[in-house]
Amino acid sequence: ALGKFTDVGRFITLTTQSLHRLPPHVQQKFVRLKGQDKLPELLQLLKERPLSGGTVLIFCNSASTVNWLGYILDDHKIKHLRLQGQMSAAVRAGIFASFQKGDASVLVCTDLASRGLDTSSVQLVVNYDFPDTLQDYLHRAGRVGRVGSKVPGAVVSFVTHRWDVDLVRKIETAARKRTGLPGMDSSINNPPSKRV
Repeated sequence: ALGKFTDVGRFITLTTQSLHRLPPHVQQKFVRLKGQDKLPELLQLLKERPLSGGTVLIFCNSASTVNWLGYILDDHKIKHLRLQGQMSAAVRAGIFASFQKGDASVLVCTDLASRGLDTSSVQLVVNYDFPDTLQDYLHRAGRVGRVGSKVPGAVVSFVTHRWDVDLVRKIETAARKRTGLPGMDSSINNPPSKRV
Protein backbone atom coordinates (compact mmCIF):
# COMPACT_ATOMS: atom_id res chain seq x y z
CA ALA A 1 0.00 0.00 0.00
CA LEU A 2 1.18 3.49 -0.76
CA GLY A 3 0.82 6.12 1.94
CA LYS A 4 -0.67 9.52 1.26
CA PHE A 5 1.77 12.34 0.57
CA THR A 6 1.12 15.08 3.09
CA ASP A 7 2.95 18.09 4.43
CA VAL A 8 3.04 16.39 7.81
CA GLY A 9 4.72 13.16 6.71
CA ARG A 10 8.49 13.30 6.45
CA PHE A 11 8.90 10.45 4.00
CA ILE A 12 6.87 8.53 1.52
CA THR A 13 8.49 5.60 -0.18
CA LEU A 14 7.25 4.43 -3.55
CA THR A 15 8.01 1.00 -4.84
CA THR A 16 6.92 0.79 -8.43
CA GLN A 17 6.34 -2.07 -10.81
CA SER A 18 6.14 -0.27 -14.12
CA LEU A 19 6.65 3.43 -13.61
CA HIS A 20 7.74 4.47 -17.08
CA ARG A 21 11.35 3.30 -17.57
CA LEU A 22 12.12 3.39 -13.84
CA PRO A 23 13.40 0.08 -12.41
CA PRO A 24 11.00 -1.36 -9.83
CA HIS A 25 13.76 -1.95 -7.28
CA VAL A 26 14.68 1.74 -7.06
CA GLN A 27 13.42 3.22 -3.79
CA GLN A 28 11.99 6.73 -4.04
CA LYS A 29 11.71 9.09 -1.09
CA PHE A 30 10.14 12.53 -1.08
CA VAL A 31 11.24 14.71 1.83
CA ARG A 32 9.00 17.71 2.50
CA LEU A 33 11.01 20.58 3.97
CA LYS A 34 11.56 24.32 3.96
CA GLY A 35 14.17 25.77 1.61
CA GLN A 36 16.59 26.61 4.42
CA ASP A 37 16.48 23.00 5.67
CA LYS A 38 17.66 21.49 2.39
CA LEU A 39 21.36 22.00 3.03
CA PRO A 40 21.46 20.43 6.54
CA GLU A 41 19.37 17.51 5.22
CA LEU A 42 21.81 16.98 2.32
CA LEU A 43 24.87 17.11 4.59
CA GLN A 44 23.22 14.59 6.93
CA LEU A 45 22.48 12.27 3.99
CA LEU A 46 26.08 12.44 2.77
CA LYS A 47 27.51 11.85 6.25
CA GLU A 48 25.24 8.84 6.90
CA ARG A 49 26.22 7.18 3.64
CA PRO A 50 28.42 4.11 4.05
CA LEU A 51 31.96 4.50 2.66
CA SER A 52 31.43 1.57 0.32
CA GLY A 53 28.15 3.04 -0.83
CA GLY A 54 28.71 3.67 -4.51
CA THR A 55 28.47 7.15 -5.94
CA VAL A 56 26.00 10.01 -5.51
CA LEU A 57 24.50 12.42 -8.05
CA ILE A 58 23.12 15.65 -6.58
CA PHE A 59 20.87 17.44 -9.07
CA CYS A 60 20.34 21.21 -9.00
CA ASN A 61 18.21 23.28 -11.37
CA SER A 62 20.85 25.93 -12.14
CA ALA A 63 24.60 26.31 -12.63
CA SER A 64 24.72 28.90 -9.83
CA THR A 65 23.26 26.41 -7.33
CA VAL A 66 25.79 23.77 -8.44
CA ASN A 67 28.63 26.24 -7.79
CA TRP A 68 27.23 27.45 -4.45
CA LEU A 69 26.67 23.89 -3.22
CA GLY A 70 30.20 23.02 -4.31
CA TYR A 71 31.65 25.73 -2.08
CA ILE A 72 29.60 24.46 0.86
CA LEU A 73 30.77 20.86 0.31
CA ASP A 74 34.36 22.15 0.15
CA ASP A 75 33.82 23.80 3.56
CA HIS A 76 32.61 20.47 4.93
CA LYS A 77 35.57 18.57 3.41
CA ILE A 78 33.26 16.48 1.23
CA LYS A 79 35.18 15.50 -1.91
CA HIS A 80 33.09 16.07 -5.02
CA LEU A 81 33.06 17.15 -8.65
CA ARG A 82 30.81 19.74 -10.32
CA LEU A 83 29.21 19.53 -13.75
CA GLN A 84 27.10 22.31 -15.26
CA GLY A 85 26.28 23.92 -18.59
CA GLN A 86 28.44 27.02 -18.28
CA MET A 87 31.54 24.81 -18.57
CA SER A 88 33.03 24.04 -21.98
CA ALA A 89 32.27 20.62 -23.50
CA ALA A 90 35.92 19.59 -23.05
CA VAL A 91 35.91 20.52 -19.35
CA ARG A 92 32.61 18.67 -18.82
CA ALA A 93 33.98 15.55 -20.56
CA GLY A 94 37.07 15.63 -18.32
CA ILE A 95 34.99 16.01 -15.16
CA PHE A 96 32.70 13.15 -16.09
CA ALA A 97 35.71 10.93 -16.93
CA SER A 98 37.13 11.70 -13.45
CA PHE A 99 33.81 10.79 -11.87
CA GLN A 100 33.68 7.51 -13.83
CA LYS A 101 37.23 6.69 -12.67
CA GLY A 102 36.20 7.20 -9.07
CA ASP A 103 38.25 10.34 -8.33
CA ALA A 104 35.28 11.54 -6.28
CA SER A 105 32.14 9.71 -5.20
CA VAL A 106 29.87 12.79 -5.30
CA LEU A 107 28.88 14.70 -8.45
CA VAL A 108 26.94 17.96 -8.09
CA CYS A 109 25.29 18.65 -11.44
CA THR A 110 22.47 20.11 -13.52
CA ASP A 111 20.26 18.05 -15.81
CA LEU A 112 23.23 17.77 -18.17
CA ALA A 113 24.19 14.64 -16.23
CA SER A 114 20.72 13.09 -16.45
CA ARG A 115 20.87 12.02 -20.09
CA GLY A 116 22.98 9.51 -21.94
CA LEU A 117 25.76 9.09 -19.40
CA ASP A 118 26.88 5.70 -18.11
CA THR A 119 26.27 5.84 -14.38
CA SER A 120 26.28 2.18 -13.35
CA SER A 121 28.11 2.96 -10.10
CA VAL A 122 25.49 5.48 -8.90
CA GLN A 123 23.68 4.32 -5.78
CA LEU A 124 21.93 7.51 -4.76
CA VAL A 125 20.33 10.36 -6.70
CA VAL A 126 19.42 13.44 -4.66
CA ASN A 127 17.08 15.99 -6.21
CA TYR A 128 18.37 18.95 -4.20
CA ASP A 129 16.14 21.06 -6.42
CA PHE A 130 12.99 19.24 -7.46
CA PRO A 131 12.86 18.96 -11.27
CA ASP A 132 10.44 21.05 -13.31
CA THR A 133 8.82 18.18 -15.22
CA LEU A 134 7.97 14.52 -14.90
CA GLN A 135 10.33 13.87 -17.79
CA ASP A 136 13.25 15.49 -15.96
CA TYR A 137 12.40 13.47 -12.85
CA LEU A 138 12.51 10.24 -14.85
CA HIS A 139 15.80 11.07 -16.51
CA ARG A 140 17.38 11.87 -13.14
CA ALA A 141 15.90 8.86 -11.37
CA GLY A 142 17.00 6.66 -14.26
CA ARG A 143 20.64 7.21 -13.27
CA VAL A 144 20.33 4.62 -10.47
CA GLY A 145 19.62 0.91 -10.63
CA ARG A 146 21.22 0.68 -14.07
CA VAL A 147 22.17 -2.53 -15.80
CA GLY A 148 25.47 -3.58 -14.27
CA SER A 149 24.73 -1.90 -10.93
CA LYS A 150 25.73 -3.91 -7.89
CA VAL A 151 23.27 -2.06 -5.68
CA PRO A 152 19.54 -1.37 -6.03
CA GLY A 153 19.80 2.40 -5.66
CA ALA A 154 17.55 5.11 -4.27
CA VAL A 155 16.23 8.53 -5.26
CA VAL A 156 15.70 11.16 -2.55
CA SER A 157 13.85 14.31 -3.59
CA PHE A 158 13.64 17.50 -1.54
CA VAL A 159 10.15 18.95 -1.94
CA THR A 160 9.83 22.61 -0.95
CA HIS A 161 7.24 24.29 -3.19
CA ARG A 162 3.53 23.82 -3.63
CA TRP A 163 4.04 23.15 -7.36
CA ASP A 164 6.57 20.41 -6.47
CA VAL A 165 3.87 18.70 -4.42
CA ASP A 166 1.59 18.62 -7.48
CA LEU A 167 4.30 16.80 -9.44
CA VAL A 168 4.93 14.38 -6.57
CA ARG A 169 1.22 13.53 -6.52
CA LYS A 170 1.34 12.71 -10.24
CA ILE A 171 4.34 10.43 -9.70
CA GLU A 172 2.60 8.85 -6.70
CA THR A 173 -0.61 8.27 -8.69
CA ALA A 174 1.29 6.72 -11.59
CA ALA A 175 3.09 4.43 -9.13
CA ARG A 176 -0.15 3.43 -7.40
CA LYS A 177 -1.90 2.65 -10.67
CA ARG A 178 1.27 1.01 -11.99
CA THR A 179 0.98 3.03 -15.18
CA GLY A 180 3.48 5.11 -17.08
CA LEU A 181 3.83 8.74 -16.18
CA PRO A 182 1.29 11.01 -17.90
CA GLY A 183 2.43 12.34 -21.25
CA MET A 184 5.72 10.48 -21.19
CA ASP A 185 5.30 8.44 -24.36
CA SER A 186 4.75 11.52 -26.49
CA SER A 187 7.31 13.80 -24.84
CA ILE A 188 10.43 11.64 -24.75
CA ASN A 189 11.91 13.33 -27.82
CA ASN A 190 11.35 16.88 -26.64
CA PRO A 191 14.56 18.90 -26.30
CA PRO A 192 15.76 19.32 -22.72
CA SER A 193 14.94 22.50 -20.87
CA LYS A 194 17.24 25.45 -21.62
CA ARG A 195 17.93 26.16 -17.98
CA VAL A 196 20.93 23.86 -17.64
